[in-house]
Amino acid sequence: MRAKIKSGLSWLWGKITFKVARRIAVGLVIFVFLYYLAGMVVVENINDDKDYASDRMANEAIGSYAVEMSIALIDREVNDHAWISNDPWFKPGALLDNMAHYQKGIISANAIFAIELKDQLSRTRGSSQVDKNLLEVASGVNYAPDRWYWDPSVSVFLFVAPAEKQYNSALSNLKQYNIRLGKGEATFGRRADTLLSTLDKFALDMGASSDAITRKIDNGIGCVLDTKADDLFYDVKGRSYTYWLLLKGLRADFVKVVTDRDIGSSWDLLEQSLAGLIDLDPMIVSNCDADGFLFQNHLSAQGFYLLRARTQLKEITNILLK
Repeated sequence: MRAKIKSGLSWLWGKITFKVARRIAVGLVIFVFLYYLAGMVVVENINDDKDYASDRMANEAIGSYAVEMSIALIDREVNDHAWISNDPWFKPGALLDNMAHYQKGIISANAIFAIELKDQLSRTRGSSQVDKNLLEVASGVNYAPDRWYWDPSVSVFLFVAPAEKQYNSALSNLKQYNIRLGKGEATFGRRADTLLSTLDKFALDMGASSDAITRKIDNGIGCVLDTKADDLFYDVKGRSYTYWLLLKGLRADFVKVVTDRDIGSSWDLLEQSLAGLIDLDPMIVSNCDADGFLFQNHLSAQGFYLLRARTQLKEITNILLK
């Protein structure tokens, strides 16, 4: 009798334990689902506001408007928004690959501008001294965007500096440079040759993006199944959005050159092409046949505007060469 009772109790306990374990498992699954879902909704912010930081353009005390645009954009993505490009798997941002590639595109374009700022715009001649603040800026923004506190490719046992820390250090130096510039304590060459050099660097990067789009279209795995097409799409979108803001600042910085060389109308067309590219916002990025019946190729549409912008940039630089 005791054995039967003991066996019955064991069976009952096992059943209760199984039910409890099942409920815990189901609850855990629901919690994880809601954690990632709610987290992604809160964190995701692909901001392509073309009028962003326009109020700063009215501040006559600013050293360089293009530098101010770079400051505003880096500060927004790193501090106002969440920098998710280096989020580990246990953070909801790790699943937001579109925003991550958008941020990577933004920081890549700012890195190109930072190098040009250090090597050309801030120097009166090739042999002049490099600005110390800009040296730190160029180093900081070229830091790997996906590096977190722990990176086994760098060190298995030691912590490393995350991307946000490096970008904030670069941001601080960029702000210091622009303050010094506003006081007349730093250099920013507002000559046609420095503008030409900067626009050439932008055009080269656009050319590289165009080539990447062509290769992706030629080697895609097919239509909406190509899960890497959106990565490239948002990288190019981030770069193009950054160039939109930087070009707005450069136009104000080089207003005399733009007027004297009569490139205002060409600049307007350049802005129209970039605006068309930035405004592309598909729900699902497809890499279908260019002449597809049901689905379009969003990379082709993006590439069209990108090539127009690059062509118009080259037209401006050709005028500046004369």
